[in-house]
Amino acid sequence: MLDERDLVSRVEQLTVTRLRVWVSEGWIRPVEDETKKFSEADLARAALIRDLVDELGVNEEEVPVILSLIDQIHGLRSELRVLVEAINELSEEGRTELKERISLRRSKPIR
Repeated sequence: MLDERDLVSRVEQLTVTRLRVWVSEGWIRPVEDETKKFSEADLARAALIRDLVDELGVNEEEVPVILSLIDQIHGLRSELRVLVEAINELSEEGRTELKERISLRRSKPIR
């Protein structure tokens, strides 16, 4: 876990003030005990936000939308990982039946 100063030192063009704004906006969510602690994921997120704002010119109203979409993608990937693990635990017969059901659903028109 990183403290505020460690995080700021590892992300170019990030200041303590800027980090605190991003935390107050809810864009970065540190673990709070007696002090705020930041994870490696927070570090990556801070670098992403910096790139979005500084390099790509994304405005502050757009940042939460982009972050929400990224969070949804990560959530879906996590769910997909669980699903794949469950499928791998099925018998060969069960996997074959599942593949057939998926194939049937793909051939049906979307309503």
